[in-house]
Amino acid sequence: MKTLATAPRYHDAFWNLMKHRPFDATDLNGGRRGHNGSQFLPMENVDTFRKYQAEQNIFRKIARNISTDSTACRVKAVLPSGAAAIVEENDAIPDYPENTAVWPVQAYKIGKIAKMSDELLADAGFDIADALAADFGIEFGKVEENVCINGSGTDEPFGLPHDVQGAEIGATATAGITLDNVNALYFSLAAECCRNAVWLMSDETALRLRSLKDSGGAYLWNAANDTLLGKPVYTSPYMPSATAGNKPILFGNFDYYWFIERGGVSLSPLRELYAEHGITGFIGMEFIDGKLIKRDAVKALLLEDTAE
Repeated sequence: MKTLATAPRYHDAFWNLMKHRPFDATDLNGGRRGHNGSQFLPMENVDTFRKYQAEQNIFRKIARNISTDSTACRVKAVLPSGAAAIVEENDAIPDYPENTAVWPVQAYKIGKIAKMSDELLADAGFDIADALAADFGIEFGKVEENVCINGSGTDEPFGLPHDVQGAEIGATATAGITLDNVNALYFSLAAECCRNAVWLMSDETALRLRSLKDSGGAYLWNAANDTLLGKPVYTSPYMPSATAGNKPILFGNFDYYWFIERGGVSLSPLRELYAEHGITGFIGMEFIDGKLIKRDAVKALLLEDTAE
C-alpha cells in the first residue's frame, strides 16, 4: 500500500517514538505524516490492525476494499453498459453509450485515545504493536460497520439502507417476514448480481428466518452451511430490527459497495497530558468513506408501516 512507510528503519523509529525511547528522527522520513503530525503505521504492522478491524467490520470481507493516499480524489466507476452478443463476420459489434459514475471521495475521521502505563511500555517483553492493534482495530472496526449500515451521509458515509443513496427496495412486507417476502426479495435481484450475492441481516432477523418452511415442510434456512436459498448469510448487530418502517434484510452483490480507506491508521503519543499518573496516551485516527456505486446491485426488504 503506497500510503504506508516501507523504509527499513522506519519501523524501529516509529515504535521507539511510541515507547518514548531514543530514535533518529530522520528515520521517520520514510513515512508520510498523518493528521496533526501523527505517523502512519509501518507496513509490517498493517495486516495485524486490519485483521482486528475485519473481525468487527463485515464490509472488510464482503465489500470491495479500496485504499488511497490522496487527500482529494474522485472515484470513477465504469458500470455495465450493455450486453455482449454473438457477432457474425462483417456484422457490427453492439455499441452502447458509456455508463460511468464519478463522485468525490470524502474523508470521514474515526478516532479514539488508548492509554497504557509507562511501566508496561518499559517492559521489553510487552508487544505494544499487537496491543494497540487490538484496541484500535476492534473499536475502529465497530464504527466502520455501523456507519456503512446506518450512515446518514452527514459527516459520515451513506449507509446501505439509506432511502436515496442506498440499496433499492426489492420487496415489501406488511405483516412480518414470510417465505413469499424472502422469495420476492431474492428474485428482485438481476441474475448477474445474484451469482455472487449474499444476505445481510441482524441475528434477531436471522433467528426468525430459521423457522420459515416451504410448502413441503422443509426449512428455508440450511443450518449445515448457514445459507438461505443457496446464498451465504452474514449478520451484523447494526442492521435494523424487523419492525415497521425498517429494512431488516439486504440481499445482493456487495462488491458494488466500495469501502474506501484513506491513508490507513495513524498514531501519535500523548505524554504530558497523563504524565502525572504515569500513563501514556495514544491518539489513533483513520479516514474512510463508503459508497454503493450500483444501487440495484443490492436490494432491501422494506417492512411497511400499516398504520399510515
